Amino acid sequence: MSHVMGVVVDDRSVIRRKLQGGVRTERRTVVIIPAYNEAASIQATVESVHAQTVQPSIIIVAANNCTDETEDVARASGAVVFIAEPNKQKKAGALNLTLNFVMRYLRNNDAVLIMDADTTLSETFIETALSRLNENVGGVGGAFIGRDSDSTIGTLQRMEYHRYRKDIIRNGERAFVLSGTGTLFSVKALRTVKASRNGKTLPKGGDFYDTFSLTEDNEITLALLACGYECISPTQMTTTTDVMESLGALWNQRDRWYLGALWNLRAYGLRMPWYMKMVYWKQQIGLFVSVMAFFLYITLMGVLILNGGSISWSPFWISLMVIVVAERVYTVWGMGWKARLYAALLVEQMYSILLCMIFFVALLKCIAGKKGHWVPT
Repeated sequence: MSHVMGVVVDDRSVIRRKLQGGVRTERRTVVIIPAYNEAASIQATVESVHAQTVQPSIIIVAANNCTDETEDVARASGAVVFIAEPNKQKKAGALNLTLNFVMRYLRNNDAVLIMDADTTLSETFIETALSRLNENVGGVGGAFIGRDSDSTIGTLQRMEYHRYRKDIIRNGERAFVLSGTGTLFSVKALRTVKASRNGKTLPKGGDFYDTFSLTEDNEITLALLACGYECISPTQMTTTTDVMESLGALWNQRDRWYLGALWNLRAYGLRMPWYMKMVYWKQQIGLFVSVMAFFLYITLMGVLILNGGSISWSPFWISLMVIVVAERVYTVWGMGWKARLYAALLVEQMYSILLCMIFFVALLKCIAGKKGHWVPT
């Protein structure tokens, strides 16, 4: 490991040597990968960066309180390691520590790619992102897809991500959120965000990433938008990430996502541009209406059963069901037979009900003023 007799040993001198010195005009790209005990996946992540058609200047793994072999595997894979200690602010804290060190050696026209340690990039990811980054665009995020899964719950998440990708296309490649799975940021935009956390332009804070938010990726997207930058997600650049393979892991992930989104909505309010207000309120209202509709459905079914009633399947309701099934199958057709089968059997409806339940719990926490806890997933 990289802790010798209680002394932290990292590669700051290597990072400094690679980035400082000389007058440069070309744009450089620095990759930062925050990692908490990711020894099992970090090699594939780093290798996917090495396979890029445009190579970055340096790949930095920001080791966030790791107790496994993450640091050693990262170095063996060709990355340098920044020990993000002392850090009590989870992923956002690790990113802030690393960015504050690296930024002193970067120019405004440089770029920083931040990606999760359980993610791999499509080969032209950096090339495509750099071609789209300009004075108006603060961040270019990848359209993420789920890694292959043999479990039902994993497959359902892959179907969800597949449809999310279609939503991005319909939205003209405007990013709903700059995904932590992989986003290229303008250095100038990141500096603008940090300088704007004054309680006026942005909610008060003192760093690049907000350490209060449970959803730091979502929050920095809103921060960039509030600062006047565009955030885009070209669908030809993809990230492949893990899906949650158990109900408990999925619950923890979505509880954090939903609660974080609700707190971000409270924090930003009128600071968001109009189209993001529409997107955000539509998402949250849609989830709320789905929860209410589910409870109403259960109530009506209970009343019907208690009164000895039965459901009459008229041609209208049968036709409506056929249309719904056809739409569900068509929108995941390219994913293969398993996704088509799940869509045809409406297994997704149970998954949607589960997500509604998680949202309802998160909504109650938000109303009660509970921030929640960041749980690695």
